[in-house]
Amino acid sequence: MLPAKGRGRRRAWGCLVLAAVLAPASAALAQAPMPVPVPVPATRDDGTVTIVVVGDVGINSSNQPLDPRGGYKGGFHAWADTTSQIAADINGDLNFMNLETIVTDRSDIPPDRKDQSQPFNFRMHPEGLRHLAAKGFNLVSLANNHSMDYGVTGLKETLRHVGALRGNSIKAAAGVGMNREEASRPHTVRVKGSEVAFAAIGIVTNNLERHRAGPERPGQIAYRFDEDFAEVRRRLVGQPAALRILSIHYGYEGQVRADALQMAQWRGEAAMKDGIDIIVGHHAHVVRGVEMAGRSLIFYGLGNFLHLGTANMTRNGPCRDYGLMARVHLRKAADGRLAIRAVEAIPVTDTHYRPRRLTGEQGAVRVHVLNYLAGTLDDAAGKARGLRFTPQSDGSGLYCVPGADKDPGRIGALCRRYRPAPAIPATLLPRIASDCSR
Repeated sequence: MLPAKGRGRRRAWGCLVLAAVLAPASAALAQAPMPVPVPVPATRDDGTVTIVVVGDVGINSSNQPLDPRGGYKGGFHAWADTTSQIAADINGDLNFMNLETIVTDRSDIPPDRKDQSQPFNFRMHPEGLRHLAAKGFNLVSLANNHSMDYGVTGLKETLRHVGALRGNSIKAAAGVGMNREEASRPHTVRVKGSEVAFAAIGIVTNNLERHRAGPERPGQIAYRFDEDFAEVRRRLVGQPAALRILSIHYGYEGQVRADALQMAQWRGEAAMKDGIDIIVGHHAHVVRGVEMAGRSLIFYGLGNFLHLGTANMTRNGPCRDYGLMARVHLRKAADGRLAIRAVEAIPVTDTHYRPRRLTGEQGAVRVHVLNYLAGTLDDAAGKARGLRFTPQSDGSGLYCVPGADKDPGRIGALCRRYRPAPAIPATLLPRIASDCSR
């Protein structure tokens, strides 16, 4: 959750500064009719695998009490209240989140204070994790700059409580461990007869040398070292699977454009060189563009999803005031791999305490923002292209690969009336360009 500034063997880390005013949805969208979403029939198994991905999650503010009933942010929030307006959308076969907190019921563990400019320490009661798992989250990244907020003892607590749910409601959790091998280990999940491999890596900001996992040292391997990133990729690519997912916690906070490091490593190495199918980025607190690089789908930044320790993003402009929930639909190809056929983009708001979908024109404005950012991702050689989503009347965006409308089952139903994304309305474009330039 704390910022990543610079790159090399060491990076300097800045602090969180986010504020502005939520702008209303533009009336300009009334000029462009939006498609009506097609109801997707419920089927037991039509050969489709659906994966839902969201960004940062943690149901407690910094240094707040542990309570088995809920978390604290300017008052008490029951677990059920925090997910009440978004739970129905956590409906994939796999549902991914970045768990940006330790998990413990112990109040006696001292926080690792990092340094005085970064005073955030997140902890959440195990009942909060059980609640999130019960709502559907079953694929968890633990690799981020808050995984060591309470030192090695806190890490062990997280591993213990996550482990108690692993193989049951939580199918896989990756990114930290009691040594380097565990921290970099990919995990495999069987979904509808196909193997899905999953790995995670994230930045570390507190006491790096102590908390970077070594052969006999607990912690996480860090996305501040090229050899760590290479090791996670090597092990993930070596895992037999029909689909590979890599979670990366990194990003300049508040910056909506993908940076040069992401272009070089996420696109150039993880996607184009390694062929990792889905790369899921988070940390910057804001949403970045989405692209297809070869056959790889890259989310450069999903923003916040449900984190009581984060700022109220609704005070920002439309380029920085929302988080992104995405739903990826895949089908088994002739070669046995799971191929991406459609992507839904669902803008969410109130991520600082109770996420809910942005609907209608408010959602469509953020879909146009995504399309604007997609234009900054297009590769001149044609090897990568930012995804443009077609606004739907419910505020979501839809992208379908050519031919997906002929697929059987839910993908065909979803894509049958799909049309390529329209141009951003001329009356809306200057506002988006101005807000995304800051």
